[in-house]
Parts: sequence; structure tokens; C-alpha cells
Amino acid sequence: MMNPLNQSLREVFLFSSTDLLANRAGRLSPRQKARQDAAGLGIKTGMAVAAFVLLGTLGVIAVFSLTSGTSSGLDDPDLWTTLAIAGGILGLITVVSYFSSRRHVAATKNRLIKVAEGEARQGKIRADAAHFEIKIGKTGLRLLTEDQLEAFNPGESYRVYYLPGPIPAILSGEVIGTEAEAAQFIELEPPIEEDDVLQRQHKGRRVAMIVGILAIAFPLVLAAASSLPGILFLLVLAGLLGIGIAFVFWALR
Repeated sequence: MMNPLNQSLREVFLFSSTDLLANRAGRLSPRQKARQDAAGLGIKTGMAVAAFVLLGTLGVIAVFSLTSGTSSGLDDPDLWTTLAIAGGILGLITVVSYFSSRRHVAATKNRLIKVAEGEARQGKIRADAAHFEIKIGKTGLRLLTEDQLEAFNPGESYRVYYLPGPIPAILSGEVIGTEAEAAQFIELEPPIEEDDVLQRQHKGRRVAMIVGILAIAFPLVLAAASSLPGILFLLVLAGLLGIGIAFVFWALR
């Protein structure tokens, strides 16, 4: 029977014996490579969606200004002043977000596995910032959830394989002294394309793209429907509400 501490690590950080054995040899398993590539694509998708929403916000501002009567037309200098100010603010947000995200994208391209080894003890905890630190020997590793923190038993000695970055990617780990278990418990794994983590990452990208589209489409539809008779406007509003609710249920499923 597998050591329950090792079993806990596998269940929380979603790795297998195949992954652990590859990490011991200083390389990523094919499944881990696919996950890292998907994580990088996810960050890039998020950046692209954010840029789309920020750019689309300028269009929404222009439409509302024209439909509400705040601006007399496209030749109204006040409209262009408003768009210039909003564009400058949104542009600054885009630049800051881009440079902030670059470190995370670079981290997903890193293939240099590092090893933390030694006794586990809790470090700094800031739950409101999703910051749960575990120290393995002299190495501090930031975790994102309390479940990840609780996967380690303070006082126990571990060997943890990870990829460095703003938030280190925990690849695998084991309790020191139980190394033989990796070869004894080789799991049957589904094809890489059916991996649960990859499936969630794929859905996450779709959710992000749809959120971006809805964030621009909803206010534009409301602006276009604002001149409709009361009952028709309420029907449009109800339709948008129904779409929003259906999307939330699908996204959380």
C-alpha cells in the first residue's frame, strides 16, 4: 500500500509515477510538457481577451455617448476627448498587464526542473492573496490553495520537483525514504488528450474568450435596444439575463 502522504501529494498536485520518475531523471513527462504548453497558451489567451475587452470598451463608450445624446455625432470634439482620455487609461492598463503577464508566460516555457529537499514547515500565509508558503528545507514554495498546503505534513522530510517562476509549478514529490514506491505503483493513464488538467485548461480558454465577447456584446445590445418600446426592451433584457445564467451554469459545470 502506498504511503498515505505520497498518495495525498499525488491527489492534490495531480501527478503519477510516470511523472515522478521522469522528474527524477531531470525531465518533464510528455503529460507535463503538454500541461505547461497549455498553461502558456491559457495566459496568452487571457492577455488577448483582456486587450480585446479594453479596446472594445472604447467602442461601447462611443456608442453610449451617441445613443444617450451626450455627443451630437462622430464629429463632436467632446466625444474624441473622452475617447482619448479613456484610451490613454486603458492603454496604460494594457501595458502594465502585458509586462506583468510576461513573467508568467516565460515561466511556462521553462523546462529546467529544480529540486527542494528537506523537512516541511509552513511559511507565510496570506489567504486573502492566495499565498500559502511551504518551506521544504531551505526552499520556500508559494502555493495557491490551502488544500495544496495541507498536502504536506509539517515535520516530514520531502523531495519536491518543481519549475521556478512567480508561482512555482509543483511537478511531483515524495516522502524521503519511500523512493521505491514510484516503480511499485505505476498507474494506468488515459491518453494525454483526455487528461483532466488539459481538459480544464482547454475549457478555461473557451470560457475566457466567451466572457470577453459577452462583456462587449451585452452593453452594445442594451444600447441598441434602448430605443425600443418598453415591453420589447424588457424582452431583450430577459434574453440577455437568460444567456448570462446559462453561460454561468455551463462554465461552472
